[in-house]
Amino acid sequence: MSNQLFFLSLADIFSVYPAIFKERSEQLRKTKQIYLPSDEQWQDKMYFMLLEIQRQVNESSDVNISLKDIDKRDKPVFDPERITTIISPGVSPNGRRSRVLRHCHATTVRIRLKASARWNLPTIANAAKLLRKPPLPVNFQNEHEMRLAYSLIYDVFRYKTVLCNALSDVGFFQLEDHQKYIKDEQRIWLMLFELYDRHFRNRNSELHEQQAQLYKDAEVPPSASRLELAEVLWRHRIRLAASISRMRIAVGALRLSQLLPIHLQNEKVAIAAANPVVTGWINPFLVRSKVEADKILVEMGYTVHGPDDEQPLLEQHCKWDNICPLVISVIPKDRSEFTKSPLMTKHLFIMQDKNFSYGPAIMSKLMDYFQLYGDILQTHIDSPRSTAYLAALFYSVNRVNNFYVYGAGANLKEYRRYMESIGVNNIRLFGDAFTSFPMESNRFRTVVGVFATPPNSFSAISDPIDLICSRGGDLSMLEVLTEAEVSDEGKQRVGCILEEQLLTLTMCMSRPQIQFVLYQTHSIVSTENEDMVQHVLQVINKLALEKHRQAYRELKRLEAMAEAEAANIPAAAMSKESPRKKEKLTAEDKRKSQLGEPGEAAVPVVPLPRIDSIDLICTPDIDEFVLDTVPDICINQDNCIQHQTTGSFLSLIRRRSLTHLNEKYLISMAERRGLFGKPDRDKSKSRAVKLQEINEPPPPDANYDNSSATSRAAGQQALELSVFLQYKIVKYSEASLWCN
Repeated sequence: MSNQLFFLSLADIFSVYPAIFKERSEQLRKTKQIYLPSDEQWQDKMYFMLLEIQRQVNESSDVNISLKDIDKRDKPVFDPERITTIISPGVSPNGRRSRVLRHCHATTVRIRLKASARWNLPTIANAAKLLRKPPLPVNFQNEHEMRLAYSLIYDVFRYKTVLCNALSDVGFFQLEDHQKYIKDEQRIWLMLFELYDRHFRNRNSELHEQQAQLYKDAEVPPSASRLELAEVLWRHRIRLAASISRMRIAVGALRLSQLLPIHLQNEKVAIAAANPVVTGWINPFLVRSKVEADKILVEMGYTVHGPDDEQPLLEQHCKWDNICPLVISVIPKDRSEFTKSPLMTKHLFIMQDKNFSYGPAIMSKLMDYFQLYGDILQTHIDSPRSTAYLAALFYSVNRVNNFYVYGAGANLKEYRRYMESIGVNNIRLFGDAFTSFPMESNRFRTVVGVFATPPNSFSAISDPIDLICSRGGDLSMLEVLTEAEVSDEGKQRVGCILEEQLLTLTMCMSRPQIQFVLYQTHSIVSTENEDMVQHVLQVINKLALEKHRQAYRELKRLEAMAEAEAANIPAAAMSKESPRKKEKLTAEDKRKSQLGEPGEAAVPVVPLPRIDSIDLICTPDIDEFVLDTVPDICINQDNCIQHQTTGSFLSLIRRRSLTHLNEKYLISMAERRGLFGKPDRDKSKSRAVKLQEINEPPPPDANYDNSSATSRAAGQQALELSVFLQYKIVKYSEASLWCN
């Protein structure tokens, strides 16, 4: 047994990830398709969409409105100074840094864990109710009580290997009277861990009556037993204490946590439970401005500090965060009483660990950073509070039209009720999985940026209880986070997680309208982080290049077929568009240009290089994805966001050249279509793969004859000319008024 614990303490549970990742990536490599911004079918769709918007602009009574403003809604600003000074388009804060560099001051305090018992009887009773099969309903008075109960359960699950070995060593379940407790094994772990936590000492006699009543309410004694589980374990306390001591002596463990695997030895949950600092964000849907928020906090007796204040965080003080907008850190006198205050009960303040704030804070700035307009999509919901925080940040971002969130699944109604209860009104939740939609789907047509948050190991978060509580108390997630070794079932689950990450990134980067992706995990495993991003980036860019090469092969095939057909037709009978006729005309023009007019010097013709080798084909910048540096949004200095300290891995992927759907794009497409003269694009060039629409009705004119199709085409061209004529008249009028 001691040898098993020794090797378990040295085991790396994440060592199986690379092999599983390699297996899953090979399975997905064969079934991939991709659509590109250079596909002519997609460009035509965007052109007609912009054309319709431009028509609405022309018909608008507001002469100052532009193409990007037609769907734009002026949004209130929570903190005008913070919104305008954090980031500018394409520039991190270091681009405007002054000579005097101000350093950011931490909002953390030093924490010392108590050597005495950490859990009181009400917390133990609440945990016993949750671990019962089936669980009993628990009415927590406030969130602090909820966090304490799940913190205790986390530690019980974390030490379950040691607890099971101790029970096995003393033959607890082999005794005839104790076999009935096998079905209640998790609560046996709870009572044994609580007994160890008070060093196998007897409880104060004054608490015996309270213990009996609480354990009775929690149904701790099974119905067929007259003895409480705590009393049964108390009879074996000496043998159990000796067994645990032998385990520690055998491997030289100074602390019980040294018997655990490496990833479970950290006392992060106990530290988080003892942390006096409460972190969360002010709800801008209910508190309209920073001035109003400061007023509420001052009335509650707190001293408010700005993000650049150098004063340390003390009791009854609070401080605005220097990185994440709306986030504030508070040290109340009594954390339990703070969670009962109107600030939290009325949802003016949403408690949330900062690990889940960095990604949304950066995502909210990327539309300004890239100067884009459109819709934003989040692929999965890790924490409803984190998703609500991103919606709160979009509260003041005028560039974002709609915010879509997918992956709510069976919790859709619960999440919608939660959003309604805290006043969030700018979010659209869907139960469907983002990866369930086929590539041909037209649902994400107006999405320009994606916040990719697929499931992951959550091995980097410093406070797992914040995640559990934000999900309404997910015991299955607690069991996953405290696994000591990977079973076959665990390997299957890891494979599904890695496959979901692969599919999420691949489907984000395979749609032509998406210009950037911010990928976030809370993992320390490189397989889920850098390796995942690099792999998908390489695969997508390779597919894009292969698609262009395939188009080149198709073009060559069509040219060869045309030449073969032309070889059997007399030159006189050919049209001017035939290859042989073109070659003849080209040769004649070349001869005339070399001879020139009488009296003029001959101008040498420089032969243009022609791509004859498929190896010379390269991917256009608008189709290629690259890794970009995540912009630092700290108000004082760069490099404040570090993966090791924040618990969030963030990777920014964008197209090498962004496609801006604006007036310039509309005019360039009109020129290519020949609206202002000869079209730029070569009609003989093979068109890219067409985008097929899903669930779209057939066009109303599908059964018309060719003459009606010709008339419709003429009508469409007339509409285009009309729109552009009005556009030019408006612009000319504005220019004339400006000149006058």
